[in-house]
Amino acid sequence: MDPLGPIVLAIDGLSLETPTTHICQELSFTVSAGEVWGILGPNGIGKSTLLKTLAGLEPLPHDGASIHLFGQPLDRWSRRQRARRMAILLQETDLGLPLSVLEAVLLGRHPHLGLLGRPHYTDLRHTLRALRATGLGARRDSPAQSLSAGESRRLAIALILTQNPDLFLLDEPTTQLDLRYQRLMLEFFSDAAHRQGKAVVMALHDPTAAFRFTDRVLLLLGEGRFLLGSTRESLTPENLACLYGTQVVSADSSRGRVFDFF
Repeated sequence: MDPLGPIVLAIDGLSLETPTTHICQELSFTVSAGEVWGILGPNGIGKSTLLKTLAGLEPLPHDGASIHLFGQPLDRWSRRQRARRMAILLQETDLGLPLSVLEAVLLGRHPHLGLLGRPHYTDLRHTLRALRATGLGARRDSPAQSLSAGESRRLAIALILTQNPDLFLLDEPTTQLDLRYQRLMLEFFSDAAHRQGKAVVMALHDPTAAFRFTDRVLLLLGEGRFLLGSTRESLTPENLACLYGTQVVSADSSRGRVFDFF
């Protein structure tokens, strides 16, 4: 893996709660260019809320916590400026418009368009590249609403790829995908970081996939507790048993560590 680049995202002293969950207490970490972070935790622990907060979609608590994007406070970036530098993949994406697959994915270029809002050749090139990367090239002229659940998920991924940000925030990117596309999409984002210098933060449920495709992990343990560290050192059966409340075993293979539950 190439040496890490400059800090893209810096989180300092972040404490988050929902009416039912204490997500984290005084959380601080940095995400660098060329790095993949995984966020793991049980259902309902607050992974989605944390990602939305990092993207500026949820307000910061008024307790001195800060989030900086490329060295500037996140709230000093306009929505358009943020959209040029970061993209977030949510669990649910509803375009709500009768568009073709190509037209829907082209929406990802909106932050980069000029005053007239007209796409140019560069915008179309990014869009076609994203369709190829997600295996949707042959469906480019199909109505977006005609896609299967897995294809719709790949369309949502293609849209943020078209956005071409420096930072990807991904909420369970493998949801609805078959095994082939789970591997292909995780490989794509890993390559985007390690070969192109992008920064990636993704919430995952599968610790085996996290071990293979991430460099560092954040484990949300509940009651505000968390564990930060390198993937290899942090993803152990003991830590995962604490995380999920069940016994875990592991085995090392040529492709990395494999985990199972019992």
